[in-house]
Amino acid sequence: MRPLDGDGGSDVKQFFFDVTNLRLYVAKRNRLSGIQRVTVMLIEHIARQVGGNNVFLSFHDKKAKAYHAVSYETVEALGGVLSADALTEALYRGQLAVNVRPTLRRYSQSPVKLAVHTAIREVNAMMGNRKHFEKRRTTLEAWKASAKKPKQHGSKTRSKEHFQDFSEVAKEGDCIILADAAWSVPLKRMEEAQARGISCYFLIHDLIQIKAPELIGGTEQSLLFHAWLRKTMGFVDHYLANSEATARDLREFLDAYGGNQEISVVSLAQAGVPVLPKAETEVATPTDINRDVYHKLADSAGIKDDIRALLKRPYVLCVGTMEARKNMWGLVQAWDRLRLCDGIELPKLVFAGNPGWLNQDFERFMAETGNLYGWVELVISPSDEELEFLYQNCLFSAMPSFFEGWGLPVGESLSYGKTAVVSQTSSLPEVGGDLVLYFDPHSISSITSAIHRMINEDGLRQRLESQISQTPLRGWEDVANDILKAIP
Repeated sequence: MRPLDGDGGSDVKQFFFDVTNLRLYVAKRNRLSGIQRVTVMLIEHIARQVGGNNVFLSFHDKKAKAYHAVSYETVEALGGVLSADALTEALYRGQLAVNVRPTLRRYSQSPVKLAVHTAIREVNAMMGNRKHFEKRRTTLEAWKASAKKPKQHGSKTRSKEHFQDFSEVAKEGDCIILADAAWSVPLKRMEEAQARGISCYFLIHDLIQIKAPELIGGTEQSLLFHAWLRKTMGFVDHYLANSEATARDLREFLDAYGGNQEISVVSLAQAGVPVLPKAETEVATPTDINRDVYHKLADSAGIKDDIRALLKRPYVLCVGTMEARKNMWGLVQAWDRLRLCDGIELPKLVFAGNPGWLNQDFERFMAETGNLYGWVELVISPSDEELEFLYQNCLFSAMPSFFEGWGLPVGESLSYGKTAVVSQTSSLPEVGGDLVLYFDPHSISSITSAIHRMINEDGLRQRLESQISQTPLRGWEDVANDILKAIP
């Protein structure tokens, strides 16, 4: 743990993470991904370094017209910051119709839809239709058990003390860290805090909206981000960048508009998917299976049939939101060429992620070719357990993006001992180093050649995997340490 001044008195620095965007995110989704996952991992690991009593989650409450703070320890008591359910409970104090029953969180703010889908689940429960619940990543037993949970209207976590006024908790010398999807966050309260001597540190994940607006849905988002970033220059004390590539883009922006703030590079982790222990009502992984011999059996507990069925033949995994900059169309064009090659045992191609924007070329091609005649599989919105399962069992992964601020899936793949074929662009070489193969994402021939090499070149994949096993990878504790070094 990082040494602290004094004995926990007023001279100890407190760390406030703005989670305004995260709060809106968890109200509608019960799993974290991308930037939201980065945010909670930083909160968790900085709390381990400086002590949870010195860490707070702060956010704008539009309805109450207030800027609140919730202690890390409050969230920890509810299940921890890695749990979307715990975050929802902590950040809304029971104000939402929180999805205490499995599969219904998305309807929490729509009473009519909530009632309809609850009725549908009840009918299927009465019929004993297990597949209905398994398709929705839960179990019949979990649904029945959830109906027995008592309401907690009088719980201590929903007391008046649960939310604190930021201005009363934060003091001169403390700091606010914004590590979330920054450009959508209001800035007035942070400007006021900085004027009071509270330092502001913003972690910038990428400048895609400015550098490559053609990859963003609608011009309004790009213009809003540009205006937002310019406004931050008036009060942000210190910028953090998640890669050298992002730091270069940010320095170019600051120089263009006369900004002189320091930028510290805080490279993100090459770490696996954070999977929480399963609840008692879920299918838990058996502990008495010999994993050395039956690892597929042990890993398959609670995994849906259609995902387990992917193990019928080898596959290559591509993880990420299905949007324009991920270059999915380019990757399937390479697969289309490879399937016609003689002398190659072509694996299937599996895409795992949420639907995105400006991806019509890929969607049309998939529709017209029947998912490339069966060579391509889509796994929409996988759970953390399912994503981990997909990484563990793939041959290697692929990331053909045109632009990335960091490239979490490349690091995740390495953490599971899997190499990758990756775009030689933006930040991705910083993540993959010499542990992956690179290609030009703008050239179908280059993509095809790299994949062909990985599949067909004798011993190549095995040599890279051996190299990965001997290479120390960057963990979230390293990221937290670098942030703390940047904060005096």
